[in-house]
Amino acid sequence: MTRDGSASVIATPPDETPWHTLEPDRVLAMLETNVHDGLPDGEIPGRLEAYGPNLLGEAAPISKLSIMANQFKDFMIYILLAAVVVSGAVLREALDAVVILAIVIANAVLGFIQEYRAERALVALKELGAPTARVLRSGMLQVIAARELVPGDLVLLEAGDLVPADGRLVEAHSFEVNESALTGESESVEKSTATLSDADLLPGDRLNMVFLGTHVVRGRGRAVVVATGMTTQMGEIAQLLEKTEATTTPLQRELHTTGKRIAVLCLAISAVIFVVGALRGLELAAMFLFAVSLAVAAIPEGMPAIVTIVLALGVQSLAKHHALLRRLHAVETLGSADVICTDKTGTLTRAEMEVREWVLPAREQQLTDPGAESLFVAASLCNDAREQEGRYIGDSTEVALVQAAERLDLNRERLAGELPRVDEIPFESERKMMSTLHQVAAADLRESLFPAAGAPPYILFTKGAPEAVLGRSAWILAPGGLELLSEDERQRLEKQGEDMAGRALRTLAMAYRPLDTLPAGTEPLDVERDLVFLGLVGMSDPPRPEVFAALATCREAQIDVVMITGDHAVTAEAIGKELGILAAGRRLMKGEELERIAPEELAEQVEDIGVYARVSPAHKVKIVEAWKSRGYVVAMTGDGVNDAPALKRADIGIAMGITGTHVSKEAADMVLTDDNFATIVRAVREGRAIFANLKKFIYFLLSCNISEVVTMFIAMLVESATPLRAVQVLWINLVTDGFPAMALGVDKPEPGLMQQAPRDPEEDILSWRRQRTVLGQGAVLSAGALASFFLAVYALGFKPGDSTDLKSIQTIVFTTLVFAQLFHTLNFHSSRLSFFRANPFVNRALVVALAVSFAMQFLVILVPPVMRAFGTTYLGLDGWLVVLGSSIIPVLLIDRLKVITARYSRAKTSRY
Repeated sequence: MTRDGSASVIATPPDETPWHTLEPDRVLAMLETNVHDGLPDGEIPGRLEAYGPNLLGEAAPISKLSIMANQFKDFMIYILLAAVVVSGAVLREALDAVVILAIVIANAVLGFIQEYRAERALVALKELGAPTARVLRSGMLQVIAARELVPGDLVLLEAGDLVPADGRLVEAHSFEVNESALTGESESVEKSTATLSDADLLPGDRLNMVFLGTHVVRGRGRAVVVATGMTTQMGEIAQLLEKTEATTTPLQRELHTTGKRIAVLCLAISAVIFVVGALRGLELAAMFLFAVSLAVAAIPEGMPAIVTIVLALGVQSLAKHHALLRRLHAVETLGSADVICTDKTGTLTRAEMEVREWVLPAREQQLTDPGAESLFVAASLCNDAREQEGRYIGDSTEVALVQAAERLDLNRERLAGELPRVDEIPFESERKMMSTLHQVAAADLRESLFPAAGAPPYILFTKGAPEAVLGRSAWILAPGGLELLSEDERQRLEKQGEDMAGRALRTLAMAYRPLDTLPAGTEPLDVERDLVFLGLVGMSDPPRPEVFAALATCREAQIDVVMITGDHAVTAEAIGKELGILAAGRRLMKGEELERIAPEELAEQVEDIGVYARVSPAHKVKIVEAWKSRGYVVAMTGDGVNDAPALKRADIGIAMGITGTHVSKEAADMVLTDDNFATIVRAVREGRAIFANLKKFIYFLLSCNISEVVTMFIAMLVESATPLRAVQVLWINLVTDGFPAMALGVDKPEPGLMQQAPRDPEEDILSWRRQRTVLGQGAVLSAGALASFFLAVYALGFKPGDSTDLKSIQTIVFTTLVFAQLFHTLNFHSSRLSFFRANPFVNRALVVALAVSFAMQFLVILVPPVMRAFGTTYLGLDGWLVVLGSSIIPVLLIDRLKVITARYSRAKTSRY
């Protein structure tokens, strides 16, 4: 397709035939180019005009103003803004109006800062494009900006190059490409020019194609560009990201629903109280003022601010443990995750090959066996990995061999000095081996490790596929020296090689041959014969050591872990079994099956699939969608470009900070700065603790607000008197909704937090069971406040109709409610244990908050200037006895009811 969307003979094969199924000559002819000269210079401007520059598009940026405006699109915020108007314009409570407005603005600013960079994933994709490319144009080699590439350009590639566009190989010599950024497969892929017949191959299986953003690790080749910019495989990922909608978190949805319910309920109750007061003959203006005050006080305006502060503190805590949150609400979402869909390479594994085992002829594996030293000298020297800035680079398997040799104290530099390379026979896929020829500069090394007749001055090392090297071998290096390779030993070694390959080990064989003279040529058949077989080496990308404990914790926390990888099924199955992800009852699904299966059918089977192999970026999104359609909260981890769409679509995306691409970090909600899967477990614990604390202060605020409303309603209904003044109601709201509620938000988690199942995402914070509990607690606190009211009237003899007595009654009820609500915070440290057993004072923030709040209340009832403002008076001993008894007894009763309910729930559960 051209840039304007019209069809093009040049850009698209006839009948949409995939490029990898066409012969190289046909591809060149269709693109009107040739392998010797490339495109003529005069053709370039027209193609650039038709197809556009070789750049990845970016989404239309969201303005800063839009991001800020989005922070105010919440029902609770609307109510709080209305409360600002009412407090300032109707109640003339300027301070209260300013405080509420400050809360709203602070929330908006924090949200803006967190979300400002949320839509930059497409811009980051541009960084993966190679800045320059070497091309043939008009028969001349040119180095051009990669953005100037067009379909038909002939690109020259060699080891170390980043592939600048998608292309069909027309020439390949020992050519290998690492495609992990696109497919997730850790091993380098050997490429060739051979035509492939299967039109439905996934990108990772198109062995005659190269793709934008991948890099060449070995050999050289030429490719004709068939796709640029947004038509490349990387461009398709960019389009997936553009179409992928970010989801709201469970907490955001629940807080929205909860806030709406609370606001509607409070407004309704205030309206009822106004009507009841009017019917009882109370002054309409005073009742309207009081009803509005009660509505403002009953709405927990501190809740959004406390939620934000608690989440921000959780983010800071996680940052100290190598997890960076880009959205505040994401930490709670991770705490509620049922499923973690994780990439294999770089997340569960180390993203590098490592020698896991080896087999020596005629004996068992032994680290100290001289035969092992011979094996790894050959492995280290018949090797093209090179050292750069203190580390080895090159093909991952060759790097692993050098590192294994060095662990046996076989230094590469020293070996190269004692056995310098003088010639080589490069790897060819037809032979499945490579060889290097070395001069023997250290005779003692040759005699101790590579026995031979006489003292030959040269030695040939060969490395390759086990069946190929065994086929060229006539001898083995046994413990006693050279022995003929018997048929039984050949079969044993072949079986060992098959067994290692069956366990997903990349298996290579090593051999050597002493030479008296340098060969006249390097014809493989003449040189690679009569070899002395040294052994087999098995390599794989090993699991991270800490992953096993992290996965065990996930199982204990009843979180499903699903592995998604671009690797072959054999490799994926082996790692899945080793890690325990592919346990009994769970199976592996390949990318081909995933491509064919309908989304509805996948959703039915998704709970039984533990590992997915050979998947594409679109597949990952499909898997996440299947889990989400079953009602699960899904976390997705990854580090490659291929993970970005699924990271964005999941409830929470988790990217790797060290090995992760910039694209995956921008698409994710959380970035692990140590690339450690175990950090996720810490984040899950933190998320669960945060949500438990959110519930604590929400239930606390609601039960306290209910106690105020019920106390007002019943007192007016019975005595036709208001037991609290409007300013006192607002003060109660300030004292109890402030520091104590915030302190509950940073409480220490209860024991056994990670032994519980993830919470049901469909269960509201205010479930019916929780509503009954909150209403019950509010009713008990109300009973205490009403008891103080009636004791003041009937036991102490105060008359509600007398203004002086009414002030004493209101002071008693006012102080009782404040004390009762402050004591009530102690009930929320543990959901099961009495506060006499679960010491709530380990929460130092709560101790400070209670001290400050009590001091503020004493200020209001003991300091004359403040007393006049709040309409309070001094209390006698009898008044203080009423206050203490009416505030302490309800709190003790709630504590006992909590313990009894918890015991009943455990007993009921144990019976089933």
